Amino acid sequence: MLQKILVVDDQAYLLSMIVEALQLAGDYDVEQASNGKEAIDKYKDFQPDLVVMDIEMPVMDGYESSSKIKSFDPSARILVLTGNPGDFRARKSLEEGLALTLLKKPIKLLDLNRIVKESLCAHA
Repeated sequence: MLQKILVVDDQAYLLSMIVEALQLAGDYDVEQASNGKEAIDKYKDFQPDLVVMDIEMPVMDGYESSSKIKSFDPSARILVLTGNPGDFRARKSLEEGLALTLLKKPIKLLDLNRIVKESLCAHA
């Protein structure tokens, strides 16, 4: 069975690059969203095994959307993606247990694939 991954980022080129890398790397069913509000709606419909969530986005940031997702699905597995690992929302996501780990932009696709695979294996 294909594992489902939701990738959320407001930078279209980065979003498509991550989606394509994941599709090429494994047997994943990958959906995408461009802001936190869209991510919540997609999460409810798609019910992914893992979310790769950017922190800084318009409409609703990654911290707020991760918090809302965890409120209705406490078992949600979220990886936070950030260009600024010192961002208080990124740190807060880890401290509050919303995120499994921080992925620092720019991320090497090999590192992304390894971390995604490890996160999904830990879930299985």
